[in-house]
Amino acid sequence: MNQIDTEKKIALIVNGEFPKKPSIIEKIKESKVIIATDGAANLLSEHEIHPHYVIGDLDSINNDNDYNVIETPDQSKTDLEKALDWCIDNNYLNLSIFGMSGKSEDHFLGNFFTINEFVENINFVIYTDYSTITPCVGKNEFDSFFGQTVSLITLQNNSIVSSENLEYALDSYELVPSSRAIRNKSLGKSFTIECSEPLMVFQSKD
Repeated sequence: MNQIDTEKKIALIVNGEFPKKPSIIEKIKESKVIIATDGAANLLSEHEIHPHYVIGDLDSINNDNDYNVIETPDQSKTDLEKALDWCIDNNYLNLSIFGMSGKSEDHFLGNFFTINEFVENINFVIYTDYSTITPCVGKNEFDSFFGQTVSLITLQNNSIVSSENLEYALDSYELVPSSRAIRNKSLGKSFTIECSEPLMVFQSKD
């Protein structure tokens, strides 16, 4: 069983809605390596954060800044896909992701499908101002607190899911893409999810 580590030190910033909460922004600043997808570099610049790498086709970047640029002009992939490919090639396999939600809804949903394709190769924790989202597969234990809202969403059919220490227990439940497993509650300091296919575990901040 895996213990989910929510203190990743490699930050990947996507060109969505930049976090507003100081505690989330501080996580970015504390990261050992900061990677931005194209226009996300501009968002970092607005907060006086300098990325170590900027990856993408560079169609959104502010050229006034001096960045270490990894140009990936392949238009058949999104900037997020290119960044994740590059992370695998460079052995950055434990990522905190910021800025994935907000702005364009199609990009927001598309980002989740992209992440879903990489779950078995990269360990992710996604931070927003509202939730911590962890894509996972297999058996994983999550730090929590009593009453925390926990939602499970799969993008694939026929995912068999079991849980421990949630208010509404799942026992080899066949989960499909739907709202059937949202708004559950944690019963203590941790809970466990076991799933046969990748799914997203949403944990509320409060």
